[in-house]
Amino acid sequence: MTKSADNNRLRHKKSEDEIRIQKTYFQRLFNSAPEAIVLHDNNDLIVDVNEEFTRLFGYSREEAIGKPINELVASEDYLDEATEVSERVISGERIELETKRKRKDGSLIDVSILGAPIIHGGKQVGDFAIYRDITERKKSEEELRIQKTYFERLFNSAPEAIVLHDNNDLVVDVNREFTQLFGYTREEAIGKPINELVAPEDLQDEAARLSQEVINGQIVETDSKRKRKDGTIIDISILGAPILYGNKQMGVYAIYRDISERRRAEEVRIRMQEEGRMARNIQKNLLPDASPRVPGYDIAGKNIPALNVGGDYYDFIPLDEHRLILTLGDVSGKGIAASMVMANLQATIRAQTLYDADPKICLERANKLLYRSTDSKTFVSLFFGVLDTRSNTLTYANAGQDLPILFPTGGKPFPLKTRGIALGMKDNVIFRKKEFALNPGDRLLIYSDGIPEAMNDRMEEFGEDRLVQMVQQHSGLSSDGLIKKIISTVNMHFGNSLQNDDITLIVLTRKIT
Repeated sequence: MTKSADNNRLRHKKSEDEIRIQKTYFQRLFNSAPEAIVLHDNNDLIVDVNEEFTRLFGYSREEAIGKPINELVASEDYLDEATEVSERVISGERIELETKRKRKDGSLIDVSILGAPIIHGGKQVGDFAIYRDITERKKSEEELRIQKTYFERLFNSAPEAIVLHDNNDLVVDVNREFTQLFGYTREEAIGKPINELVAPEDLQDEAARLSQEVINGQIVETDSKRKRKDGTIIDISILGAPILYGNKQMGVYAIYRDISERRRAEEVRIRMQEEGRMARNIQKNLLPDASPRVPGYDIAGKNIPALNVGGDYYDFIPLDEHRLILTLGDVSGKGIAASMVMANLQATIRAQTLYDADPKICLERANKLLYRSTDSKTFVSLFFGVLDTRSNTLTYANAGQDLPILFPTGGKPFPLKTRGIALGMKDNVIFRKKEFALNPGDRLLIYSDGIPEAMNDRMEEFGEDRLVQMVQQHSGLSSDGLIKKIISTVNMHFGNSLQNDDITLIVLTRKIT
């Protein structure tokens, strides 16, 4: 009997030791758990809390035990929700949710909650709740939502058509500009092979090659053509690139930009360049190859065309061994049209001189022909002079051209004021002619408005006064030397500004024998 009692005591003691060990393990696990854990009875009163609970919510163990859990951690806004959750757990349900709970200081935190009953011997003796602080995760999720919103706004408000597709080249998404550019709705596009939607039949191979290059991880940029839903073909630029996450390619994106206007502008630019080249060639071929050699005189001329070819023109036409025609003119407009008028004018003038070289008659006939063969917007200013080396005189008429300036030896310079209207403005026009003598050392400057109206980046014109001063200051230069000096000075005046008009001038000097 005594032995049996001793055995019972030993077994009882062993069981107590095991229970104490298990309790120690539980308490260690309970208090070292990374989540906040609370145990409560079936009346929702707290039985125990672990150390993470006290850290997370700010209550000491003593402050928490015996209190209703929701009184401690549920804010007024979430009290009904918390009460419902507690009732369901007390009723034996296992509950998981994400919500907000409050700390002792009143601040709210995002938490995930797992609540479950504690069953012993088939009977519910209480329940437990595990709270995990998910504030950082919620912040990250909110940041991701914000980034997603920004991306979607950017994606849909982008001025270029953007399409996202997977690594099988199937459309995942398109933005608004894609639907407007290609005519497909978003629903019509998603799930379809991109090249089936937008690649013309004759460019399928090119499109497939580009798609494969991007799927293989390359970045592709090119100009090509693509088709709209209605079959029309448009010029576009394409940028295709892989979408990478970490080291893994998740898909690709393509940006399509309509360059139809750019292409048209490029075609216009090329056409204008070609017209400009043709106009320059016409203008070059019409101008004298060399200055005339006239006994007793030093004569030179020069034309510097602007970037956009204008219609400046000058010519030397020998009539006989004693007479030389000098002309300088400016055709309205620019480019090929002005050059064609210039060519027509030169042919007209040269034809007139075969019959009569009188400046007045030549201008009147040229005016009539020009007026009747061109539109109302076309006109020509022209100086026409005939130098006679026997009498050392120059007879001239002027149709609207800038007044030439005579620099007499030992006298003040003055303009040749006889002038009429430009050619082509009216049908029947009477011009006046004037004759004056050229004495040894006299110098005549004939020029186009591209010189006095040359403008620098401060919007200052070169000016006629400055031109006159230059001629006076460099009276010892030859005619050709003076022209070079004038042009170099005008170029310096331009500075960073572009020459916007032709520069043309003739210098006639009677030599001192």
